[in-house]
This record gives sequence, C-alpha cells and structure tokens, in this order.
Amino acid sequence: MPRTTFANDNLLDYLNTLANRQGYTIGLILGQSCAQKDFVIHLARTSPPSKKDVIEESVISSALNNISQESVDNTCIKSIKDIPGNWVVDHARHVTRMLSGGMWILGIFTVGPEDIFNSSVSVEKLKFILTSVDKNLISNQYLYGNHNQENLILHYNSVTKKYICKSVDTKNNVGIVKPVDWKFQTNTKWHYLETRIDFNRLFPIARFKTPVSLKKQFQDILNETSNMINSSVILIEGKIPSSDTTIETIVEQLTEEKKKGCCDNKENNSEASFEILQVSLYFPCERTLEKQANSIECGASMRLVGQLVSRTFVHQKATIEEANNAVKQDILRSLASRLEMHLDSLIEEEDGSPEETIIVHEPPRRVFIKLPRNVTLSDYLFPGEGTEEVLSSLLELLDIKVPDDFIQKDLELQFDHSEFYCHYQDTKTSDIINNQKHITGKRNIFIFITGLSFALIILIVAIIFNQI
Repeated sequence: MPRTTFANDNLLDYLNTLANRQGYTIGLILGQSCAQKDFVIHLARTSPPSKKDVIEESVISSALNNISQESVDNTCIKSIKDIPGNWVVDHARHVTRMLSGGMWILGIFTVGPEDIFNSSVSVEKLKFILTSVDKNLISNQYLYGNHNQENLILHYNSVTKKYICKSVDTKNNVGIVKPVDWKFQTNTKWHYLETRIDFNRLFPIARFKTPVSLKKQFQDILNETSNMINSSVILIEGKIPSSDTTIETIVEQLTEEKKKGCCDNKENNSEASFEILQVSLYFPCERTLEKQANSIECGASMRLVGQLVSRTFVHQKATIEEANNAVKQDILRSLASRLEMHLDSLIEEEDGSPEETIIVHEPPRRVFIKLPRNVTLSDYLFPGEGTEEVLSSLLELLDIKVPDDFIQKDLELQFDHSEFYCHYQDTKTSDIINNQKHITGKRNIFIFITGLSFALIILIVAIIFNQI
C-alpha cells in the first residue's frame, strides 16, 4: 500500500503561481509523518542563487557526478540537472530551525514544463540532492531529530497542471522510487501543545592543557541537557496518559469536562472546546552525593539561565508517545538552533582576558509566526532586531508574507544586562572565594545568578581562571 500525503488546498494554488515562472522551481516540503501518512504544512520555494553562486556550484557538482552543467542566470533554472544542490542543502538547514518539534523536511518539490520521472538523469539528480540534505541535517542530531522515514519528491507540471508524487529511501541507500498518493484537502486538524522550561544549570569546565573551544563547550551543554530532557516525565494537563492513547482522546475528555463544568455553573457554553494543551516536564533528581564524590579540577564554568518557550503541533491521530517525543525534540532543536546561530554570529571566539571574570553570551530569542493553517513556525531575533528581520526571513526562506500581527515576539523577552551586572557587582567576590573550596586544593569559583526575571534563554559564561 503506497504512502498517503495530505496537503491543504491553498498549497495547490501556490504551485499554480509558481507554474507561471520560466524554467524550473525547486523547494522543500515541510510537515509531519506517521507510519504510512504525511501531513504537509507548507511548500517553501528555494530562492534562486546568483549567477556567481550557480557557477561555483556547477564546478563542484560536475566534479562529483561527472555531469556537465550549464550556468544559469539569477531568475531561471533551465533544467533539473542545473539545480544547485548545495543551495537546497543550505536552505534546508535554515528552514529546519524554524520548524517545531515533530516537523521535518519531508522532501523536495519541483515545478517545470516536463515530467521529471520520465528522465533517469533528473531522478538521479533529485535523489542526490535529497541524500545531501539528509547527510547535512543528520550531522546535527538535535536539529534533525528522529526523522527516519522515506523522502518525498513532488513534481507539478507547469504545462499540463498535473502533479505526481513519489518517495525514495535515501537513508538506507535503497534508491527505489515508490508511488505516493498525494491528496489536497480543505483543512488538516492539529493539536497544539505548549510548555515553558526554566533553565538554571551549572556546567563546570574541566582544566585542560589545551583550551577547549566554545563550540565544544556548547556541544557538551547540549549533550547533558539532552540527557536531562529525554529522561524527563511529561504530564499533559496534569496527567500521565498511556503512551498509546491518542491526543484526540485526551482533547475529547477535556472538552467534555469543560462542558460539564460550564453546565454545573449554569453557563450556556455549548461550543466549549479545548484548544491548547499545557505540558509539564519533570526531571529526575540528580544523585548529588555520588557526583560530589568525583571531584574534578575546573578552570571555568558555564551557567545556563533563562526560560525557553516551546510550542508543538501534532496531527489529529497522534499518540501520546508521538506528542511527548515532539515536545522533547522541540526543546532541544530550539536550544541547538540558538547556540548554532550564536556561534555563527561571533566574529572571533571570546577567550577572555586575565582581568575579565565574566562573559555574557546572549543567543537569539524565539518568536512565533502563525500560518494561515493554524500552525506556527519559529524564527530567532538577536538583540536589537525587530519584526522587519522576521518578515525578511519569511520571504527569503519560506516565500510567504504575513501581517505584523501574525508574529508573536513577546513570549521570550530581551535580557536586561543592567540587572545582571548590578547583581554581579553587589556580590562580594572575596567572600565567595573563601567559601568555595574543592578537595583538589585549587580555588574554583563561579557566579551563581539568582533573582533574574526574564523570559529569554540566556547563556551566561563565567570564565574565571584559577590563581595557582
């Protein structure tokens, strides 16, 4: 039985608009999968690169595939073999950051005047691009998640206005193209889960002969945070349902309870419904005594402080297990995206100076963008950036325009540096030094941040070198 893929009718209208362009268009299929079904939330066109970028890509691709490539201008891709694969890979990496947990790059779509599946050269080119996208994303497990299903290839013929979709298993290098039953429908129902995670964790950095890079330190934080998140117990509306129970069943039960409560209160509310499911994560207690017995010599420490807002959407028939996995993935994907973007923004790594006792790293905060289909995507704003940057990213990466009121940017607030430094200056460092002694005999101190009331994930790096 072939896979079945559902997409909203407005995406068919979008394909029609792309059919008016000359040459070929390529883009990404975004959505969620379960078993033999896919639910598409958006088709994101990959913006054509400049002529210079295409020429450089052509040289690389020709060397790998021994296929001659023609350079194209910045508005038209003349054939499938001219599609710059690296451009699509980079597009997929940026778009994945914008997806909530449980959502993935499901595949790629093309729009053009020929039936690409009649050409083995075209099919091999698209399979090569899909494989490259998978390899790039899977290199970052927190960004990629647990996506292990077949990839989709959708083609829309710009002349006949007909479409055909097939799937290919690039992960296992099978390469067999299978038929897919793609269906456009009026609306897809989604269940909406929300949670907030408060971080205030210390990460000691062991003293090494060779300094450890900031990227490696961030990766260690992600690894430890991942262990914590994945070992957590998730409550949905204060309950722990069976893993095979569907979210729809939980929503129906809550809706009935809400209606009953309205009736008991003699309120006329026959349309009572439950739209947002509140999620809570409970983490296992650390074995503090066991950890204290293993002392390490530290040269510095990091403290992760702030609040991360998570919004996740799952399809109508999703189980509790699928929803729990999506929530956990969303938290880790959001944290990984911020740290990766923050590293990319640094001109040079900050190693600190002898007189510098603390460095504050402020990764971008998360904002949410509501799509017309009642699903939200994410974007990230650095300090000083506003909605104009979000609108620009949406147009460049997703090829969509939304009103300003579709952007919710106040759930995670900007960090008040003055509040932090005032707190730090009020701390008597000499008293802390006298009270912080490790059994190694070396003095290791850190700034313990308390009383900060901001709703933004902040990475505070306390670089305090030992005085031996």
